[in-house]
Amino acid sequence: MTLGSWGELAAEKYLKKEGYIILERNYRCRIGELDIIALDGDCMVFVEVKTRQSQSFGLPCEAVHQEKIRHIKRTAAYYLMMNPYNDFDQRIDVLEILRIDAQAYLRHVKNITG
Repeated sequence: MTLGSWGELAAEKYLKKEGYIILERNYRCRIGELDIIALDGDCMVFVEVKTRQSQSFGLPCEAVHQEKIRHIKRTAAYYLMMNPYNDFDQRIDVLEILRIDAQAYLRHVKNITG
């Protein structure tokens, strides 16, 4: 299993434990890909998962730059156009996972667009 796949499984397990309902994992369309789409109460959450094995290149969350956020927004808009969730609030979260040896450190950054 790749590090990215491992991280997405860990993120899904964490979100379920926190009460989120997972709607999609690795959603792909002609616009792009979303790692996880979930419901947090009445809020549709588009989750970007970033997994690293070291901090050599900075924190995982730092890899989610403005261009990546624009890409997530475009893909999320397409998903909402194709699915009946228009009445839900929406937000973009980042789940950063740092796996060092056998330990995993997870940080959930909610609503990264403010």
